[in-house]
Amino acid sequence: MDSKTQDSSKTRNPKWMIAVAAFAAFIATFNETFLNIGFTPIMIDFGIGESTVQWLAGAYMLGAGVMVPVSAFLYRSIPTRPLFLSVVGLLIAGSIIGGFALNFPVLLIGRIVQSLGTGLLIPIGMNITLAAAPPEKLGVCMGLMGAMTTLGPSLSIVFAGALLSAFSWHSLLWVFAGLSALCFLCGAALLGNISKLTHPKLDVFSVGLIGIALVGILYGVSAVFNGNILLSLATVVIGAVCLVLFVTRQGKLEHPLIDLRALSVRPFAIGVVMNMIALIIMFAMNIIIPFFLQGSLGVSPLSSAFTLFPAIILAAVVSPLAGKIYDRYGVKVLLPVGYAVTVAATVALSFCAGTGSLILMAVLYIFVISGLAIIIGPVQSFALSRLAPDLYAHGVTIISTGFQIAGCIGASFFSGIYAAAIGLAPVFGSAGGIQGFLITGCILAVLAAVGLVLAFRIGTYQDSAKARG
Repeated sequence: MDSKTQDSSKTRNPKWMIAVAAFAAFIATFNETFLNIGFTPIMIDFGIGESTVQWLAGAYMLGAGVMVPVSAFLYRSIPTRPLFLSVVGLLIAGSIIGGFALNFPVLLIGRIVQSLGTGLLIPIGMNITLAAAPPEKLGVCMGLMGAMTTLGPSLSIVFAGALLSAFSWHSLLWVFAGLSALCFLCGAALLGNISKLTHPKLDVFSVGLIGIALVGILYGVSAVFNGNILLSLATVVIGAVCLVLFVTRQGKLEHPLIDLRALSVRPFAIGVVMNMIALIIMFAMNIIIPFFLQGSLGVSPLSSAFTLFPAIILAAVVSPLAGKIYDRYGVKVLLPVGYAVTVAATVALSFCAGTGSLILMAVLYIFVISGLAIIIGPVQSFALSRLAPDLYAHGVTIISTGFQIAGCIGASFFSGIYAAAIGLAPVFGSAGGIQGFLITGCILAVLAAVGLVLAFRIGTYQDSAKARG
């Protein structure tokens, strides 16, 4: 760490830097689904169809996904504070462009600018937390980050529904611009230059390969149920080929864009998979439950949002508590409990949705989200703690890339499964929606069961680490 970095970091309180990082994680994940709730009024205002408005979600997802792999390079090349402020500045700029948009292309440009900031903000925030957190409190600090990444996309649905009940969709962009400006001011006042700058060389060809890989895979997964299946498969294949080329190239570079040696550390690799499983379930449920409530039960958008609200608030409490338990006892019991609760609650919710009881669904969803909140922060902490310090930034990049992929699979792919499952029903309407929810929920429960198996596996690495100690 150079002298300027050390001097700047000493003048800032690490607790406040972690708080800023957590706030950044919140607004980044909050924005993942915030504007999506306004798609219907946007279509009406601009006279466009559903296939066109979906580009707001698709372009945002692709832009964020492409930027994540570059985050490790930028974090090691630019001092923390100016990098953070520049990234948040992209969120502000994109929101202002979208807020003034009088046609769809301008709104799309604003959304893409936002996505560039979002793709960088989450990994930068995680790196700040890793650098500032005391080792004995890493679980609590990462639990706070986990709470924010759980709270953000969930709370945005509630908040957007409330805003749209009184204001136009433009209000979503102006409110987010205000949140981003607040984050900018907090970063300017409280962040220090905490990163260790190594000034690696940027391999542009690697950036191109991983960019094409992620665009191909994410677009193919998101469009498989909504467009040309052959085109979707073709983009996935192209993406997969580029991914193989990217992985091969990283092993030959002195300064790889992403140091994939991190994935050779078995507990880290398992932790990444477990984290993605939890995030897929979270994103899928946050999309499918409102679809079901509004489309099959005729519940208003605001009422469906408030059905999710108790679980969202409780998750913000459970995540730091889970981190505190992790700091004291590790993951051996914590992760199996989290996945066991998720499996049981997801199955129960899937079979009880047909009752039409909003109270019952709200209660069961509390257990689903609480189970996921127990998992996300601790599994990230444990996975990253298995890496050597020089691999931290690369580990964060891998986890953050997994976040984008999980968000795509959870939101786009599983909403497609839900729609397809409805089409299998003998009749449409409520019966079709019930069957669609049941089938989709059971698939998610099976996915959670895979996570449960991995949770028992990852606990053995904690035992082996103690034995070596």
